Parts: sequence; structure tokens; C-alpha cells
Amino acid sequence: MKKSLLIYGAGAIGRGFIPWVFDSNEYDFYYVENNFELKEKLNKHKKFISYKTNQDTYEEKVVNIKECFSPGEEKEVIKKITAVITAIGPRNILSLQEILSNTKIPIICCENDSSIPNLLSSVIKNPYVVFAIPDVITSNTAPQKLLEKDPNSIVTENGVCYIDDSVSFLGGEAKYVSKKELENQWLAKLYIHNTPHCIAAYLGSLVGVTYLHEAMQNKLIKKIVANAMNEMVEMLLKKFSMDKEFVKWYSEKELKRFENELLFDPIYRVAREPFRKLAPNERLIGAAQLCLSQGIIPENILLGIMSAFAYNNKIDEDSNITYLINSISSEDFLRIIIDLNPTEALYEILLIEWDKNMKKIEILKNE
Repeated sequence: MKKSLLIYGAGAIGRGFIPWVFDSNEYDFYYVENNFELKEKLNKHKKFISYKTNQDTYEEKVVNIKECFSPGEEKEVIKKITAVITAIGPRNILSLQEILSNTKIPIICCENDSSIPNLLSSVIKNPYVVFAIPDVITSNTAPQKLLEKDPNSIVTENGVCYIDDSVSFLGGEAKYVSKKELENQWLAKLYIHNTPHCIAAYLGSLVGVTYLHEAMQNKLIKKIVANAMNEMVEMLLKKFSMDKEFVKWYSEKELKRFENELLFDPIYRVAREPFRKLAPNERLIGAAQLCLSQGIIPENILLGIMSAFAYNNKIDEDSNITYLINSISSEDFLRIIIDLNPTEALYEILLIEWDKNMKKIEILKNE
């Protein structure tokens, strides 16, 4: 008898990567998706194609689905679900509170935030909420030639999904690991992947490209991203005493990923919600603070922070960042909007480097 998965979010991770971790020939797939048009397309065809990059070509997987629900409609299948997988973004996780309250179903959180499982577990009173790390880059679209074959197709890398081993009975192609190993992988992903990844996207937005690999074709952007990654590696070695060979391997792997021309990873997907990425303990401000705590001046991460301040996308839910940065003084922006204390070193160094980094941003824009 097949196991059943209820997947919240039919986007990059949920639709692109999860089917390579849990095969739809062995698991019944149910999706919950708030994009009504996508939901209708998936229900019409009852399948889609996920493409996995393999060196210079694609491997194809036809993914069969049972049904795709709009939020709230999934109540009818909750009782027969083996496990829930969430991939909807940290800001949206509490929207699941009512539907999942007081359930005992294992819930795998593929959110890019390690605090989410404890948060969700506490509000829904379910002790079986675990963290997962999709160590992969997955686009939420595909190149035109693949979209012509299937408009719902999507492209992913050949990655690894690390999941808390307390739910290893679910099987699949996941790598079930201890909490200690999961923490180690999270540190690497948060700082060696997430920080340079979003910096590449914000810099790519400045030069007007559409996809991440196009940003990495710009020699100056590639240099900044590589140097930001080096700053992260130095911090991890000093603060967390991580294995030198592991972080070296991880950083080399990440640079190759960012340059992958088969992924077609949109800039807007990686750069979205800049305020979340600028939160105190997140991949930009948090990363810079950790560097400073170890005596490292993170020049390239500081430039990445400034490029996030300059992110201008009218359809992004954080689009007001453009208005704010242009409406108030830099001091007030850092203090009120970014929530930095004027006595902090990061506050001072951002102000000292403000004009210089703004000039670098203008140079990039005008290249």
C-alpha cells in the first residue's frame, strides 16, 4: 500500500525537488497551493514534469499527483496522510495552524529557517515536527523549450535532502541524520549557501539580468560573491570550528551551483522578501555580525547588504524598502528599519562604508 504525502507549496521545492526524494510511484502526492491558476492546471493534468540537471543535460521525471487543493480544502484527506511536507516560506507557516492543530502526523519542514519546526510544533501541539534541509537549488520555472513540452515543468539540481532521523520510517531517497549533523549542515547552508546566493541575486538585479547564472557571468559579481563566501568560510572556521575540508568542499560546490546554466533560477525568486533576509539573525545582517564578532571585516557581505537595500522590485511584498531608503536618512534607516543599535559596530561600519558602497552599486548599474 502506498504512503500518502500532503505537500504545502507546489513551487520550487515542493514540485521540483520533493518528487526526487519521494517517488510518486511509491507515494500518493497531494498538494496545497494558493496560486489558483497553478492549482487548476495541476488538477487538469494530474501530473507534471520535474527535470533534474545532470552535467550538461536533463533527467526527466513525470510526477503523478492525486489532487491539488486550495488552502483549507485539504481537510478531507488529512486523516489518511502519512506525512506532511511544508515548503511555503517562513512567513506563511503559521497559516497552517488551524488545519494541523492537534494532529499527530509527522511534519517535515523544508523551510529555510531552522526555528520553524519548534515554532510550528508549539502552536499546533504536535511533537512530531522536524527540520529538513534541501541541499539543492531548485528553480520555480524552466527554460522555454521545456515549458513548451509541459507548462508546469520545473528544473532542479541533483541535490540531497537531509532530514531529522526521527522520521526515517518514511523512507524515500532522503538522507536521515542526527540533530547534530543536521545542525552542521544547516550552518553550512545558511552561511556558505544562503548568504552568497542572495548577494548574487541582489547584485544580478542591479545589472538587470533575469537568472542567477547570468549574474555569475559578470566577472565583478562573481568576484564579490566568491569573496563573500570566503568571509563566511573564515567565520565558520573561527566561531564554530567546522571541519576545514568540509567547508572548502562546500564552498567550491556552491560556486559551481550558482553558475549552472541549466537551472534557470530566477533572480526574483532568490531575492524576494529582502527584509526577511536582513533580519538580525539572518543571512545578511546576522552573517555580518558573526564576522565582526570574530574580528573579520566582511567587506563583500557589507556590499551585499547595501545591494539588498537597493533591491527594487515593485511586485515584491517588501517593495517598500525602495521608498524607505530614499525617504529617510541612512542613520534612521539602519536604526528604525533594520533595527541596528547605534552603539553596534555593524551600524558604524555600514555608515562609514555607505557612500563607497553606493558608488560601487552605481558602477555595477552602469556597466
